[in-house]
Amino acid sequence: MNTKKITLINHSSVLIQQNKKFILTDPWYEKPAFGSWLSVPPMVYNPTYFLALARSVKDFYILISHGHDDHFDDDFLSMMPKETKVLIPEYKSKGLKKRIQKCGISNIIEFNTAGLKLDGFVFKSYIFHDISMDDALITISCNDFIVAHANDNWQKLPEKYLNSIKEDFLKFEKENTLYMSQTNHADGFPMIYTNYSSKEKNRILKNRQEKIICQGVKNAISVNAGAFLSYAGMSLPFIKNKEEYLEKSYCKSFGEISKMLSLKHIENKIVLNMSPGDSYDFKNVTKLFDGIDLNHNQIKNSSIDYYKKYNKINNCNTYKEGKNISKERKKFLLNAFMENLKLFVTDKFEKTNNFQKDVFNISLTFLDKDLKKEISFIEKPDIRVKFRFDSFVLESILEGNSNWESCYIGYESNVEVNGDYNINSIIRWLSMFGYVYQNRIYPSLRHE
Repeated sequence: MNTKKITLINHSSVLIQQNKKFILTDPWYEKPAFGSWLSVPPMVYNPTYFLALARSVKDFYILISHGHDDHFDDDFLSMMPKETKVLIPEYKSKGLKKRIQKCGISNIIEFNTAGLKLDGFVFKSYIFHDISMDDALITISCNDFIVAHANDNWQKLPEKYLNSIKEDFLKFEKENTLYMSQTNHADGFPMIYTNYSSKEKNRILKNRQEKIICQGVKNAISVNAGAFLSYAGMSLPFIKNKEEYLEKSYCKSFGEISKMLSLKHIENKIVLNMSPGDSYDFKNVTKLFDGIDLNHNQIKNSSIDYYKKYNKINNCNTYKEGKNISKERKKFLLNAFMENLKLFVTDKFEKTNNFQKDVFNISLTFLDKDLKKEISFIEKPDIRVKFRFDSFVLESILEGNSNWESCYIGYESNVEVNGDYNINSIIRWLSMFGYVYQNRIYPSLRHE
């Protein structure tokens, strides 16, 4: 009997099965991502089952697309047998690989656009260098089917990659192809921005979601995919005293996506009606509870009730009780963070082929109730960006307990911009630097 199916586990995690071979993508259980995100709904299977599966079958693989915490759960990976085959794109930075090694995994396999053949599968990775140097769209194929695991890469496929991916998809009958892509915004913009009104924020959110959804489906159509799975948006940020984020940050339902695409005159018949726990055998969707299509809002609200009742939200940063460090120590670390960021950008810029060059037209300020620090890359920048923190959040970042991305992607700060500017360039650079600071710079400052 030939078994081929894709089971949606949660967020961007799916279990790909071909007979007795299994590939689990981007596992994320209960550990808050970016300090505040929890998966909504939770992972449909307890990690116990995956651990038992890894110990029970010869061909069990874990595929990690990139190092964001909603795609990489260190605790989950640390449970797996050390010989488990973990596959990752071949990035210039070895941070992702080193992080996996810290989890005790010894069998790490990298692959690139040329492709890797492994036990009947072919894995290829495509890095959109203009957008991120540490994320990748991945294709997985075997004799029976091909799947695109685009995760957060919803942007229009670069021409040089489009042709290659389409060529691979056309090798299969259309019904044996699946394209999976993010269909929800994944950061604090515009919710944490103070220079937009509530009405403006709602408009921006609506337009962002529409853009992401429509482009993801267009990408699927452009490579001749027979089906499209909406994922990588099934999470919520739990921020103390900011309940409104729970109302405005969730992904769209199947019905909402279908209606939106229809109004935009984009093919919507390829979109699968799947919730976590449902599976797709390249012909039909099988529901977790046979014949029952769980209500989208009920899944969301039930998840929130569960996390509150079992005190899971207390693991999120803004619900924790912090310890204050001295003002002198905080000032020292804040200066170190900002000055090293400036050095990082100026040193790496040319090596990255002028990545996000608009960063040089920005002045950046970090401040809380006690301290303020500003840096600029040129003498008179046009754009002024201020990040305002609660003291505990800033101290947590400066002491290496939280990554910088928790303040932006995790909604743990407020942002002020002197106008309606796109500040994506400084966000991208801060995202890269945040890991460098946490893993390399702060350890050297710990005892200073």
